[in-house]
Amino acid sequence: MRMIAGILSLALLTWVEAASAQKMYSLSVSRHRAVPPLSEPDVKGILANASRMLKKNSRHSDDDDVACNVTFRLQAPVGVFGSTGSTAVVDEDNIHAVHHVDSEVAGVDIHVKVVEAIKFCRPGLDGPFEGCAFSPPDFRSLIVVHPKLHTVPRGQRFPDHLLWAHEFGHLTGLGHRRDRLALMTPCSLTEFSNLPDTRVQVNRAECRCLLSGPGSCPLPGPVSCR
Repeated sequence: MRMIAGILSLALLTWVEAASAQKMYSLSVSRHRAVPPLSEPDVKGILANASRMLKKNSRHSDDDDVACNVTFRLQAPVGVFGSTGSTAVVDEDNIHAVHHVDSEVAGVDIHVKVVEAIKFCRPGLDGPFEGCAFSPPDFRSLIVVHPKLHTVPRGQRFPDHLLWAHEFGHLTGLGHRRDRLALMTPCSLTEFSNLPDTRVQVNRAECRCLLSGPGSCPLPGPVSCR
């Protein structure tokens, strides 16, 4: 009985530690000089909304939807990259150069590059893309389309905070999950445009990867939307 009680106590302690775990990631953000300006309050708003969405109080009592205590914060002023006249469209020829931007900045966990469009992310995937995370995460880099340059149906908004959190999930090694309400859905994030963030689901296994950081989980095979 004592052994059983000890095992149960250890399991409860492990569960409590996992539930109370928290992680803050610092980010640098730079935009290509050919895209519209992106202010520090704009970026901080995206990061605050992404953090709030992940830390939401889950309405579920199972492992399919948990509150994940991950926070993102801007470490430095929003930068600018790219020479005058250079393209702000990411393709197979320049994607590595874009990922390299700011990769040497010290004291930053994740480097975000904001561009006009993304035509290539990695071999075997058809574009265009709204975001791209390099895997393996040699540069701890996310590339995302500028908030004002998404193409969305009339009456919808693009949830950039979900995009940035989704791409960070890929950076940790998470793949897509065939569930339209999952943060890691393979479907367009515009499907969340008229839904509250409390409907966005992160399961317990995904939360462990988000807490562990870039490269912590093995990237699974591709999953389609349909």
